[in-house]
Amino acid sequence: MKPQITVGVCVRNAQTTIGETIDSILMQDYGPERVEIIVVDGNSTDATLTIVRHLLSNARVRWSLYSDEGKGLGYARQSVVNHAQGEYIVFVDSDVVIRKDFLDEQIAFFNTHPRVGVALGRYMYRDGGGLLSSIWNLYLSAFPGFVGCAFSFRKDAITDADGFDEKITGAGEEVELIARIQSKAWESAVTDRAKFYHNHRWTVRNFLSEHTWFGYGGYYAALKDRHLLSLLRSLPPGQLLHGLRIAPKIYRSTRRKISFLTVPLLILGSIAWCFGFAQAATHRYGSRQ
Repeated sequence: MKPQITVGVCVRNAQTTIGETIDSILMQDYGPERVEIIVVDGNSTDATLTIVRHLLSNARVRWSLYSDEGKGLGYARQSVVNHAQGEYIVFVDSDVVIRKDFLDEQIAFFNTHPRVGVALGRYMYRDGGGLLSSIWNLYLSAFPGFVGCAFSFRKDAITDADGFDEKITGAGEEVELIARIQSKAWESAVTDRAKFYHNHRWTVRNFLSEHTWFGYGGYYAALKDRHLLSLLRSLPPGQLLHGLRIAPKIYRSTRRKISFLTVPLLILGSIAWCFGFAQAATHRYGSRQ
């Protein structure tokens, strides 16, 4: 039987989280005979691939493993698309855990919304991972818009939009593709019943490194799409205002005092984002590709 769903996992040095990610995919209610898993590795130097091979070799699901050849996330995502046999492609980040009915809910949503080309799951909160992770998870679970990490696409919508931009070596490749999918008259949506959480294992250093990476990717998006308003929102003053608006809302819904630490964390992340943006500008990322 040809798989209906291709689950793509693009991974690099994620030995602390990849096991739970793979387990959550394997534990889906959706029939394993209708699922394939494609893992694309970004030259991991830790135990990531050993864990992946061990878990998948003992599973009742078709799977394959490829390398991104050092070309980055845009290339890795498109590698999944190029090899996918499924009608739907679900990307699950290597530090994400999806609830056991996630695939069922996404397929049900696509079946009742034929013009939706991309659907995100609903971020849910889970304790654990330390203070930084708890604060960030509270923030993302309350965020009303698109939160990445678990995107589901119709393969036809990706094809209509000419696929992922393989020049994007860092962050932002999914958002950039979604904008092109929407320009092709496909709709995007959040599937409230398809839930997942982000299994952060952060230190301050990890947090700063990740947001620096987001900023590096943000430069390419700004250079390509020239979305000045979204760029301004990413700067510390914009994040300060955003934090002051959303922190009280998070507190009212959770009654957790750490909700107010969202404000300094957003500013800290924004400073790191600006540093990454400046690095990309210095490297002329995107302008020579």
